[in-house]
Amino acid sequence: MGGGLAFLSKKSWHTKNISNQEKVWIAEQQKNAEDLKTTELAKQIKAEREQDEFNRISNRKGNGTDRGIDWMYQEGGGKKEQDIEKEKKSEDFLLGKAITADVF
Repeated sequence: MGGGLAFLSKKSWHTKNISNQEKVWIAEQQKNAEDLKTTELAKQIKAEREQDEFNRISNRKGNGTDRGIDWMYQEGGGKKEQDIEKEKKSEDFLLGKAITADVF
């Protein structure tokens, strides 16, 4: 005689279901990535606070920039020329203009 509860392993919510295990694994990977990002940001904030404390103790002024806008001057921001050109080609394609073979 088979087990009375053997049908449970075929249910969509069962923990031994491969798709459920995959969903759990993906969620764990995303959580680990988020935790890593959070710890990196915490380290950055701690370093900034230590630098501010050092500047305060040594009675030095900051480097003259407002910390509230430093992110605008960091590397990697804004659109690259290549991205702008690709956007323009995509827009031309959508508008039905003549295009070349190397659009995408």
